[in-house]
Amino acid sequence: MREDLIKPTFITATIGYGGMVIGVGMLGVLALYLGMEPLDGDSNNIIPQMAAEYLPTVLVALFLIMIVGALSSTADSDLSALSSIVMADIYGQNIASRRKVNPKVMLMVGRVTMIVATTAAVVLAGMQLDILDMLVFVGALWGALVFPVIASFYWQKITNAGFVVAVVVALAVFIPVRFEWLPDALPITLAVDVLAALGAGVILGLMAFGFFGMRVGQITGVVTAAATLPFAIGSLHEFTVLSASLVAYSVSTLIVLAMCLPNSRTFDFASIRDRVGNFDEAPSSMAAEERPEAAHAASTANAPGKEA
Repeated sequence: MREDLIKPTFITATIGYGGMVIGVGMLGVLALYLGMEPLDGDSNNIIPQMAAEYLPTVLVALFLIMIVGALSSTADSDLSALSSIVMADIYGQNIASRRKVNPKVMLMVGRVTMIVATTAAVVLAGMQLDILDMLVFVGALWGALVFPVIASFYWQKITNAGFVVAVVVALAVFIPVRFEWLPDALPITLAVDVLAALGAGVILGLMAFGFFGMRVGQITGVVTAAATLPFAIGSLHEFTVLSASLVAYSVSTLIVLAMCLPNSRTFDFASIRDRVGNFDEAPSSMAAEERPEAAHAASTANAPGKEA
């Protein structure tokens, strides 16, 4: 992990993602001021409608090309990452030991993963789910993942169990809060408000950590949570989309801390190379043994007086 790249990465991600969200939101605001109603009442049609209505033909074509290019670049990178995870981590590391991995089986596992994932994506696209709900779910997934992922890079007490349980429980809590499946009782709404305030502290704390370091991030997180709490209690649970996402952040953070703080063992980051390294250990070791001999032969051949 190159710590000198943390700040530039956070700045780039903040500007890029924030600009995208604000830009898409502004398109909706423009449609509202123009009095445009979404076709068939589906808000997913707003942006294509605006493009078809107000852009010339050349720009409409460019707009479609940009969409296809963005979808293609995102899809192929996601499919490659997913197939690599399944064939290397699930199959290579767990199902088959590293010394018994069959390269043909591994390649087949990666290809089958891509086919299954593509089929699932086509099925989901055919269901015509609301894009805002999908984005909210993706945001909740990031909320459940972001603290465990960052903690796994910098905290030696993180454990596999803490990581997995935090993500699963955070998503399990997010879903009933988002879709208002919980009863409207005071203890439940109070818990949601408190967790949402803590989630706001987690978000700003992580941002401050990326820009200014650990100490500033901790202070910012605590101050933000404390400042948000009086305003959150009694009202924040009414905004289900916002509160559910904030709850995902806070729940994952609390579970990671609760499960990993008592851990007396520290993780040796140097062991990552041994655990996830090259599967072809035998050929690599043979090549390493052959290198000194090859270097000696080359130096002998190039020595003065040794020319043929």
